[in-house]
Amino acid sequence: MERTTGILAGLMLAALMVRPATAQELRTFGLQADPALHSSGLLDYILPRFALKTGRRVDPDLAPDVALEAGLGAPVFQYGDAIYGIDVLTGSDPAAKFVDWLTSEVGINTVLTYAEQSGEPFAAVTVQAETNAVAFEGNVEKGRAVAGSHCTRCHKIAPEDRSSIGSTPSFMALKAIPDWVDRFAQFYLLNPHPSFIQIEDMTAPFDPRRPPSLVPVEITVDEFNDLLAYVQTVQPADLGAEVQHQ
Repeated sequence: MERTTGILAGLMLAALMVRPATAQELRTFGLQADPALHSSGLLDYILPRFALKTGRRVDPDLAPDVALEAGLGAPVFQYGDAIYGIDVLTGSDPAAKFVDWLTSEVGINTVLTYAEQSGEPFAAVTVQAETNAVAFEGNVEKGRAVAGSHCTRCHKIAPEDRSSIGSTPSFMALKAIPDWVDRFAQFYLLNPHPSFIQIEDMTAPFDPRRPPSLVPVEITVDEFNDLLAYVQTVQPADLGAEVQHQ
């Protein structure tokens, strides 16, 4: 009888510990931002407006769900000589909404409005013209097919693509990053790709003790080269172009 009572007590304790997220938790997220952005006053300007628009807000006591820093993730705006990008660190819904808002025309316009009012040197991202220094050899059409078969599970691979995760940088946004060549040429080495991607004769087999968390993607070296050839044809995003022409 005592053993049964102990088991029931343990089950009740476990049930109490595994509680559903509260409404408060479902509407807040953690933000990791460059100190320069804090001192500029930009965050004090845009975050209340984001909260008013979406009902979601930043909680400074939470671990970061989003990072907003120079040279990181998909480019959003320029501050001085640095290009600031945004990167999603968790699957938080409020965090995804913040990314969607900040990278939208409304979000960028809010940043530029603050720059105009405060005199701080914020500007829309300016994409540098492509050079002919890089030339990936491969079949562009086949590469487009490889991207459509495998990459659209997470990324937008073309402006008309509507099948991707909204909080994951698109191919167009990644092409706007100065080191896009290295990022794409070594994408299979960058997290989370190593956990589910294998390229024939290039990557080691999966560790049997750590099976892939997603359905594995297996491509050949030729398909990898075709993919890079397609990426080379993708036009980089100019997140502030429409705002600048208003």
